[in-house]
Amino acid sequence: MDNSSSYKKKIVERTIQLLFIAVFAAVVALSIPLYQHYLSVTFPKSSVFGTWIEQDVALYSAEEFTLGPNGVSINGGIVDTEFSFDGQFVEYRVGDSVRRYKMLNESFSEMKLVSQAHYQPVFRLSEKFKNNIR
Repeated sequence: MDNSSSYKKKIVERTIQLLFIAVFAAVVALSIPLYQHYLSVTFPKSSVFGTWIEQDVALYSAEEFTLGPNGVSINGGIVDTEFSFDGQFVEYRVGDSVRRYKMLNESFSEMKLVSQAHYQPVFRLSEKFKNNIR
């Protein structure tokens, strides 16, 4: 009988462990979408909509891109239909690379490219096209 009660005890322990792991996985799986929803309410993407222009370079060679409800466009062509914004970073994909920008102020009007170690230009939101997506 000692073996039987020890076996039952092990089954109960394993069941409790598996139940704990399942509950933990469910909490993690539910917390990710809740956190994403929190970020989208707290820092709406619309606060960075507009045309962003590279600073401190000749106007003819300045990189320019537009963030809007349809995604990210460069020279009128959509390069990504989604971008993320968490209040501190803007991130989107161009081909196989990820472009990540860090906001430099609380008014979300300047950001710096941080995904490239060798070149980190500053971009400024153009007042002419701010929140007025064509």
